[in-house]
Formats: sequence, structure tokens, C-alpha cells
Amino acid sequence: MSTGYRNPPKANRFKKGQSGNPKGRPRQAKRRMSTAYLFRKVANEQVAIELDGGEVMMTRWEALLRQIHTLALNKDAGAARLLHQIRKHFPGSAAPGDKFITVLSDNDMKL
Repeated sequence: MSTGYRNPPKANRFKKGQSGNPKGRPRQAKRRMSTAYLFRKVANEQVAIELDGGEVMMTRWEALLRQIHTLALNKDAGAARLLHQIRKHFPGSAAPGDKFITVLSDNDMKL
């Protein structure tokens, strides 16, 4: 039999009992975590920050907000703009345990 299209040389054909895919299909990676999940996971990790001469434990998110606030107070326009945008998303002065008050417009009340 000749070699050619769909007829590989005998030396290159699969040997008896040998798989065509010896390594097999690669294992699928474990479930990928979403970017939002990773962001929350990293932002909520506890870190040690030196504050007022002592070491204080706080979340990375809190440390970041403190840093942005400090930069804004030191007349950094970009930090002030970012702080303003963050405040838009989190209005009011909520402290842990405070009641959450929602203001509804007339259109919302009609629904």
C-alpha cells in the first residue's frame, strides 16, 4: 500500500495497543474565581497598619480609604475626586449598628 493522503507511512502509524493520545485530555482547571470575588476577598483581608505610634489591624479596604482621605486632605485633586465618587456610592454617615434609612421619591411610592 502506498503512502499519501490518509495513508501515513507504516513506521508512523499507531502501534498495536498504543493510544493515539497517550497523555490523555488535560485536567480542567478548578473553577475560576470571578474578579469581583477576588476583589472582595483581597479588600477584606486584615493588615497591620502603623497608626498614632501603634499597630492597628484593619481591612485593606479601610486602609485604602484612610490613605485616599489623607491624600485628599493634603490637596491631592485626584484623591479628592475619587473620595467624592466613593461618597456618592455610600451616602450618609452610617456606623455599625446604625439604622439604614431609604428615601423614596413620589414615583417610587406609586410602585
